[in-house]
Amino acid sequence: MASIDTDLVELDRSADHLEVRLNRPDKLNALTPEMVDGLHDAFAQISVERGLGVLITGSGRVTSAGMDTEIVAGDYHEEYPELDATLQEAYRLIETHPGPVAIAGKGALVGAAAIVSLSCEFVVLGDGATFVIPEVKYGIASRRAADQLLDLVGRKPAAELLLTGEEIDAQRARSLELATDVVSVAAVEDRARELLAAVGENDAETVAQLIGLLNRRGDDA
Repeated sequence: MASIDTDLVELDRSADHLEVRLNRPDKLNALTPEMVDGLHDAFAQISVERGLGVLITGSGRVTSAGMDTEIVAGDYHEEYPELDATLQEAYRLIETHPGPVAIAGKGALVGAAAIVSLSCEFVVLGDGATFVIPEVKYGIASRRAADQLLDLVGRKPAAELLLTGEEIDAQRARSLELATDVVSVAAVEDRARELLAAVGENDAETVAQLIGLLNRRGDDA
């Protein structure tokens, strides 16, 4: 069983999947260094569990408001190089996890949380949820977001999202294929669990191999 040294990220392991819950609801689950460490450590500990499904979600009404504004308001890369390195590694661990990862988007996926969703196999949004990568407004050029969005949605939608930093609604995110499904707010987590359960019925080794293939991004077959 994975364990981490913070109460701001909760882990709940069931028979068929792991739930990773951001737990700072009074601040809309805005990410702190402690939470980034927890997210990183959780995925590092399960990185060899082939076929294990993972649900990422948040306590309260918003999955995550992204990085805490006190952190990104200054010179983020100059002031928080270790935090950024850990965050980039967490993105990589989520993308390369050898089992399906689903994120339940309640209320909003902002900034780092939206970028996390780009690395997930499944993104389920509530019908009132918004999706936004506002890093440009803080003077941050996210190479990972640019690389992922180019691959997922193409240059013009990627340019709109990254250069304006403006939010889009759940239905627009679905039309751009940034979301797997849009459901009622009450059903977001259950729908994500259903998707993980459907994958869980298949051979774990085959699932892990397919995720590896999906992550090759245009390499030769």
